[in-house]
Amino acid sequence: MKGFRTLFWLEARRSGAWALALIGSLAFWAWGLYQAYDTTVGIRAILLTMAAVIGAIVLALMIGRLRGETRGGQFQVLLLTPQRGLTHIASRFAFALATASLYYIVLGGLAWWALAMAGGSVPASSAAQLVLALPLYGIATLVAPLLAWTLLLMVFIAAYRVSGTGWIPGTVMILGTPLALRWLISWIDRVCYSLPGWPILGGLQQVGAFVTGTSDGVGLRGTADGVVYVPQEPLWIMLALTVVLLIVASRMWREVEA
Repeated sequence: MKGFRTLFWLEARRSGAWALALIGSLAFWAWGLYQAYDTTVGIRAILLTMAAVIGAIVLALMIGRLRGETRGGQFQVLLLTPQRGLTHIASRFAFALATASLYYIVLGGLAWWALAMAGGSVPASSAAQLVLALPLYGIATLVAPLLAWTLLLMVFIAAYRVSGTGWIPGTVMILGTPLALRWLISWIDRVCYSLPGWPILGGLQQVGAFVTGTSDGVGLRGTADGVVYVPQEPLWIMLALTVVLLIVASRMWREVEA
C-alpha cells in the first residue's frame, strides 16, 4: 500500500490546483443560480447541466496529463522499487474520482437549493437522494467510465506512438469510440428495466409528473405520486466497463515502461 499512498499523494500535489479550481467554480454556479432565482426552472436546469458537463470535461483534462509521466520509471527512486502499472493507474483514477464525488455531491446540493428557491417542496428523503444518490449514480454511469477511457487513451498513445507521433494511435482510438459507444448504448437500452427500477426520487410531485409515462429505454420512469425510478442495469454495466478499461490501461503501462 505504500506505493499507492505515495502515488496518490504525488497526484494530489500534481493535480491539486486543477481540483481546487474545479471545486471553486461551484461558487460561480451558485452565483448564477441565485441570479436566476426569478426566472423559469428551465434556466436553472440549463445552468446545472452546464456545470455537470464542464466538470466532466475538466476532470478528463486533469486525468489525461499522463504522456510525459509514463517514461523512464521516474518514481522508482522515490518509491525504492518499481510499482505495478495498476498502482499508477489506480492512484490517478482514485484522486480524480474523489474530486468528482465532491464536485457532483455539492452540485446536487445546489440542485436542491435551486428547487427550494423555485418554491418546490423537497422532503428530507428526497433531498438526501438528490444530493447523494443521483450524483453518485451519475458518477458511476458516466463520469467514472469517461475518466477510465481517458486514462486508457493516454496510455495507448504513449505505448503505441509511431516515431514519436502520438496523434496517430490517439486518432484511431477516438474514431473507434463512437461506434463502440453506439453499440453499447443500444445494448443497454434493450436490457434496461429487466431488473426492478430503483425509486431514487420520491415525493417530488413536479418531477414525477414530468416523467410519468416515459417507460421506454434508458429514460426515467415516473408515477403519479411523484416517485421517480431509474434503471439499475446501466450502473452495473458501466461499473464493469470502468474496471475493464482500468485493467487494460494498467497492462498497457508495461509497454510504456518497457
